Amino acid sequence: MCGIFGCQSLQPQNLVEKTLQGLKILEYRGYDSAGIAYNATNQLKIIKAVGGLERLANKTTTPPPTNVCIGHTRWATNGAVSVKNSHPHLSADGSIAVVHNGIIENYQQCVTKLAKHGIKLKTPVDTEVIPNILYLLSHNKHNIHKYLQGQYVFCATEQLQNNLFLAKKGSLPLYIGRDQQTIYISSDTLALPQSVNQIIAMEDLETCEIINQQPTFYHNNHPIRKDWQPFNQSFVASDKNGFTTYMEKEINEIPAITQRIITAYQSDPTIRTLQRQFRTQLKTVNCVHLCACGTSYHAAKIIAHIIERELHLRAIAHISSELNATTLLAEPSLAIVISQSGETADTLAAMDILQQQNIPIIALCNVTTSTIAKRSQIVFPLLCGPEIAVASTKVFCAAVLVGCLLINDYNTISCDNLIKYTTKTLRNARKLLPTPSKIPHQIFIIGKGINYTLALEAALKIKEVTYLHCEGYPANELKHGPLSLVDDNTLAIVFGDDSANASAEIQARGGKVVTLLSPDYQHNPLAFVSQIIPAQIFALDLALSLGNNPDKPRNLAKSVTVL
Repeated sequence: MCGIFGCQSLQPQNLVEKTLQGLKILEYRGYDSAGIAYNATNQLKIIKAVGGLERLANKTTTPPPTNVCIGHTRWATNGAVSVKNSHPHLSADGSIAVVHNGIIENYQQCVTKLAKHGIKLKTPVDTEVIPNILYLLSHNKHNIHKYLQGQYVFCATEQLQNNLFLAKKGSLPLYIGRDQQTIYISSDTLALPQSVNQIIAMEDLETCEIINQQPTFYHNNHPIRKDWQPFNQSFVASDKNGFTTYMEKEINEIPAITQRIITAYQSDPTIRTLQRQFRTQLKTVNCVHLCACGTSYHAAKIIAHIIERELHLRAIAHISSELNATTLLAEPSLAIVISQSGETADTLAAMDILQQQNIPIIALCNVTTSTIAKRSQIVFPLLCGPEIAVASTKVFCAAVLVGCLLINDYNTISCDNLIKYTTKTLRNARKLLPTPSKIPHQIFIIGKGINYTLALEAALKIKEVTYLHCEGYPANELKHGPLSLVDDNTLAIVFGDDSANASAEIQARGGKVVTLLSPDYQHNPLAFVSQIIPAQIFALDLALSLGNNPDKPRNLAKSVTVL
């Protein structure tokens, strides 16, 4: 979940400011502290701060030109949130600085080894072992993977050297980009400047040293060649297009994304070929397993429902972290994994289990250069562009729509009507589901079938950004327990017009009920794809009325890259 960003140039320039700009774009990953390291007057200068990046920026108001700078946004996993525990971490002699994402599983063994060399650590943070082991390996840094266990990526620099040293073990992402003047290091291509036109992705068990903008790569301590790949960043990640929050901007992008997906999945020859391959595979299996987390899991549940309803084929949606080999029967199967970032640790772990069972994996992913995409047999892009707000909105609608279009070729009328319905629903969202004048102490969201899954997703959105107690339930389950919680300060949101009994039960106990009527499925079988939008807008507005920042919910991160 931590963010890494760094720069190197031949001529001194304001790389501190560039690093802060890169870290700003990586804020979506979530963080509680941040720091940078750069070479200045023949020594490593370290600046750290707890809290928002503006606190770090305030400490770097007049940075000197430099040839190298590395930065980090930390989400604490071991060691309290403090300046001391923030990255970068230094070697005991102060000559090496490291920023790191991941977990060093053999931390205690490393501490013992370092103690034998007279090196005592200053923090309880596992990252601190890395610069000290690099110090001991000064003549053979590329052998670092022999001494560290776990999944990690890190970037190091040395005083007086103006170099960058990178290492990757496992699935966490790290990219190297370059333009005419500067080398960039980033956890996400999203943070690379638009001037970057070439890129290299670090792979498992690789190391790289960059000296004078020339990278040298090793795999398991053996030199390898890697070539630069063309790269074109056609968007500005930090642009809110006039909206106050990224969440609102991204919800408002849903109609255009709907149009983009329909056009691509109906006419793009590459995607159509992949569709045919996927449908051929479906005819050879007895079961489809869908794996995802959070919002993507709810999309998986809906797609599983569509597969069973339309194809009469068994489909099971799994929460990725709950998948285990014993739940997979020895039968012809196919797997679909869904991820916004393509780096979700729990879903990557589920893919390990699926691959051990020789189950082919199809990915629905918004980042086609991600680890999940690379490990999948077929990748279907979600075509959303970057999603910055932690609470996923447009990617949910995109994943559901792509799943539907993979299963069926819907007629032009249905697709055109979906675009019109989506635009109309967005325009009328606040009328369909107005923000309450009195904040309820609890919210229930109910529905049946697909509407129940939409209720789960709506409840998740509201919980994520408002911090209010909100639960999604199947309509008929209320009377089996949760109805005891209903009182006159309860709000119930009902998806669909087939839950009248449950609505009456809530109203009879003083609860307020708002019903979101189902669209006409008979004339528009895709209409449900956009039915979640009023709940997304409702969550956004309620969060803002409570004074919360909906883009950065407390305790959450966009890309969950640790188990």
